[in-house]
Amino acid sequence: MTRRSGIIALAGRPNAGKSTFINRALGEKIAIVSDKAQTTRTRILGVYHQSDAQIGFLDLPGIHKPSHQMNREMMRTVRRSLNDADLVFHFIDASVVSGKGDEFAHQIIVDAGLRSIIALNKIDLVNKHKMIPLLESLEQRFSPLAIVPMSAKSGENVDHLIETAIPYLPESEFLYSEDDLTDQPLIFMAQEFIREKILHFTKQEIPHAVAVSIDAFEWDDAESTQFVAARIWVERPSQRSILLGAGGSMIKKIRQAAQRSLRDLLEKKVVLELYVSVEKDWRNKVEKLEALKLRLPD
Repeated sequence: MTRRSGIIALAGRPNAGKSTFINRALGEKIAIVSDKAQTTRTRILGVYHQSDAQIGFLDLPGIHKPSHQMNREMMRTVRRSLNDADLVFHFIDASVVSGKGDEFAHQIIVDAGLRSIIALNKIDLVNKHKMIPLLESLEQRFSPLAIVPMSAKSGENVDHLIETAIPYLPESEFLYSEDDLTDQPLIFMAQEFIREKILHFTKQEIPHAVAVSIDAFEWDDAESTQFVAARIWVERPSQRSILLGAGGSMIKKIRQAAQRSLRDLLEKKVVLELYVSVEKDWRNKVEKLEALKLRLPD
């Protein structure tokens, strides 16, 4: 039996559905999902297994023009990760007009010397009569290996997208063990699941100005409980006030929802404590980004 194995980078504009796709493809939640742009800040590996094929999917930050040091680090992550890939799924949101943002993403893919398959996502939100001119336009503008209309949310054509890609991967022995799912440690996933709840419950500037770090991640044998203490970082006292809410109502809501998610992730009883700290302009501080694991080593 011929085996194929390789790396496929998931690239495209912010909020195009890359993280929803990787969770759907793997059948497990390894990446947080939000309707807020730039939810994904680091590279996340997810391993897809078939009897004759194995794919390492790299879920990457959305491609954008950076305005802070953190965003510059996100784009550095994108470019460095593309160097590791054999192929790209260029995610394009079918429900919005495709313009300069998709062209900017395409150029970065081309500059990396890679070919792409366009994953035309969110077709469940589009009038089917508009699909043919959209497909013709994308073919003309980007000349991809293929275009696969799909919906990561509903699962429509997700398997077809993967099957379309497999012939373009190298003939190779498998790169990962059969029980590998992701390279993300549980502590990283825990802090991301907490950040997901913050994104869900907050608006305006909070989602972009918030980060989460773990102060404690300890197992209590006596109580058969995982104890997690996490710190939420914001840039201004006003943002801290919003996160706390009147009488602590907002932070309580976030804590309860995050605790449920951590219980599902860890499959054990969890006690979660949350603290909110202010560090002015943390998104532009290299040392802080390094401490938060939001900066790649040089």
